Amino acid sequence: MTSAGARTCPNCGRDRPESFCAHCGQSDRDYARALWSVAGEFVRETFEVDSRLLRTLKLLMFRPGSLTREFSRNRRAGFVSPVRLYIFASFLFFLLLSLRGDFRSAGVLNTTEENFGSSLTEEQAEDATAQPPTEERLEAFRAGLPPEQQRKADDILARPAGNVARQIFVGMGGGAGVAELGWVERSVQLSAIDMLHDPSIIPRRLIANMPIAMFCLLPVLGLVLAVFHFRKKRFYVEHLVFAIHVQTFAFLIYSVALLLPESGPGYWVRVGCLLAPYPYFVIALRRYYENGWVLTLAKSVGMYVLYSLALIPAFVISVFVTG
Repeated sequence: MTSAGARTCPNCGRDRPESFCAHCGQSDRDYARALWSVAGEFVRETFEVDSRLLRTLKLLMFRPGSLTREFSRNRRAGFVSPVRLYIFASFLFFLLLSLRGDFRSAGVLNTTEENFGSSLTEEQAEDATAQPPTEERLEAFRAGLPPEQQRKADDILARPAGNVARQIFVGMGGGAGVAELGWVERSVQLSAIDMLHDPSIIPRRLIANMPIAMFCLLPVLGLVLAVFHFRKKRFYVEHLVFAIHVQTFAFLIYSVALLLPESGPGYWVRVGCLLAPYPYFVIALRRYYENGWVLTLAKSVGMYVLYSLALIPAFVISVFVTG
């Protein structure tokens, strides 16, 4: 239903000759009307969004590099924005990962207390305690810890003499006390005590912190792409969008892998999903930057190495960052 003042924007009071106000952006839609009309419009908009999403996923998943090429050609209206798609994919992946606890089940991090807290052999124990700190030094180290870490230290020291975590903690006791350290070393040492006490916090911290770390690393991957393709004369934002699309694909395909069984035919499909991001990356590079296959493959290896130099520290930092 259209009011008499339909040509005047009710939000800002300016003239509105088109469907959208040129000043504030509000559309000419009026929701003060019959429910069935509003519901019909909602359904229509929902299917329009679904159509955009399906079109986006089709290019992203099955034509590597094509979605970024459409962005570079300024054909954006028919696709989901790169950042929105990335946020959705990363949220889905890390949600599934947290629900499955996949770091343990896949054996990526063998950090159960039974494994990490196992005893050393007699020879290894003798080597580890060749020059142990004195009781006074160890007690002074313990006394300098915050109350929570003191409690955890007592639990660790109560374990058998050959226990791996105990031996590492005793070795830490021979160094500088917490009060003598800078804030970075102090944080690392306190986090190390947390992990010695309960190794399962390693995957939990990774799952909690990696979404932010991966998002922060996107500009790094974009910079690596720009360096390796500086002759292409593309803007940095184009390289960044390519990085976002590649990372989004990895999140989505890993999400599929998490939903597949770990035995039977599903296992091999899962392995294929886990290996898919690299060939996808190579094909996307070839299609978007239009280099030959040999040069593309060589560049992909170099970029993976450089990106790993940033990715590995990000994983390490994620383990030591507390929530």
